Amino acid sequence: MILFEFHEGLPLEYESFLIGKYDSFISTCKYIEINYSSYELNYILVHEDDILIDLLVFGNNGNTCVCFNSLARIDQEVVQEFSKKVFELFPGILKIEIRASYIEYTLKKSFLNFNDNDQILDLPSTVDEYYKQLGSSTRQRIRNRKGRLSKDFPDIQFTAKYGKDIDESIVDQIIELNCVRMKSKGSIPGIAKEDRKKIYDYSKVYGCVVYIEIDGKLVAGCISTILNKSVFMHVFSHDNAFSKYNLGEVCMFYLIQTSIENEMTTFHFLWGRTEFKKRLLGQNNELYFYYIFRSYSINYFISRGQTLLTNVMSRLKESKILEPIKSRIKSIRIRKWQDS
Repeated sequence: MILFEFHEGLPLEYESFLIGKYDSFISTCKYIEINYSSYELNYILVHEDDILIDLLVFGNNGNTCVCFNSLARIDQEVVQEFSKKVFELFPGILKIEIRASYIEYTLKKSFLNFNDNDQILDLPSTVDEYYKQLGSSTRQRIRNRKGRLSKDFPDIQFTAKYGKDIDESIVDQIIELNCVRMKSKGSIPGIAKEDRKKIYDYSKVYGCVVYIEIDGKLVAGCISTILNKSVFMHVFSHDNAFSKYNLGEVCMFYLIQTSIENEMTTFHFLWGRTEFKKRLLGQNNELYFYYIFRSYSINYFISRGQTLLTNVMSRLKESKILEPIKSRIKSIRIRKWQDS
């Protein structure tokens, strides 16, 4: 028999269970505490024959409930019963969000909001073994770039920092490089200024930061999370002045090398498919985002209509039809940022 037990607040005493069960940085109490402090936080313990089989952490914000068990595989029956329990306990909640599930669901009064992708690399036991698995051109390119870097910059430094040893200035510099590089391409930076402190605060607990310095200046870096034997890559970038060396790829390889040397088993490139991730042997893993509604209300149909429109616009953006317009917009952004 499966029992659902409701509790208020964060399940701090169950942090080790959350990490062991879901192996997801998003599901940790520390991540939720840092990023969702304005939410009304609660959790539900799921027992089967007195054995804890699941723990769902969620936050209420207005009429919406967000389940924080992302990057996870939870049985559909548990998700369905969880949603019933939330609607029963909180009459003001009209919608529940299930984010980034590795499992595709068929749930009542729900629909798929959108898909994403986590490209995952199963790490071998040695760096040499990983080299052998890479394509011959990728393997040769990485070796050539590292050799050229060492020749042109004999004092180049590769550094890895963990948890409390991570400096806030290093995190800020890597994020700033990322923002500058995105602007140089005419893209809007994906990290808001107010989120930089959150990234640093979380890195102080579960973080791993690797970076490259030339003449004492940080020129490339990666910010990641380590949980159990898994690594989650969040932010990486390099100084545009060193683009001919493709420092971003070199630094990413250094993070993978560091992960293997630390006996990690899984490397998550996270959101989105790219040739870069594929080249480094990331395998596609679909992620599903769902909305579950209390009823087939007007809110349900409005939300479904908005989702359909958003998906159509996304497909248009990805098609070649709008390429001239997108190129023009990017050019305007670049000129604007250069003048500011």
